[in-house]
Amino acid sequence: MKKGYLVAGLFCLLCAALTGADFIATTISTDGSAHLSTSGSDANGSFAQHAMTVDASRLIRTVSGDETGNDMVVSGSGPVLVSDFASAIVKGSEIRDHCMFLDAGVERSLGDASVYVSGILREGEYDSSRAIGSGLSGETRVNGSGLLAFGFQGTGNRSMESRGFVSGNMSVQDLFRYGGRV
Repeated sequence: MKKGYLVAGLFCLLCAALTGADFIATTISTDGSAHLSTSGSDANGSFAQHAMTVDASRLIRTVSGDETGNDMVVSGSGPVLVSDFASAIVKGSEIRDHCMFLDAGVERSLGDASVYVSGILREGEYDSSRAIGSGLSGETRVNGSGLLAFGFQGTGNRSMESRGFVSGNMSVQDLFRYGGRV
């Protein structure tokens, strides 16, 4: 009987490996330690998120394969370590840029963008949301106390750069958009 469950389980794992995941959702509540790591990429860009908590904490993560959207919420009464990075390429049609009546054209890169957040909180909440599709857009919110470094850089036809560092008790909200929609 147990061999049947083992064979069925292996078959399900094999099928899952062949199809890939279009959606991932994880929720962790603990009074001990937790570590959650996620990364992914597609033709438009890539992302990587890491979170580690000690003491009573709650971690929530969702990743959607449709235009690669990822959200992470981490709250803890003890130390919280976070690291978050995302990059994207903004593409456009070369011929459409010159003549709106022509449909054909080769897509070319109009620029690229990246965003990063890294921090150590004594306690508090970290919330990030990213969308990598026709560009890079998202939001970072932090409420707590500790150290936080964050920044955004976009290059190409439209260049932007933003960097920040905060220490002590903080409330931070950073909203960004580069070629995408918010």
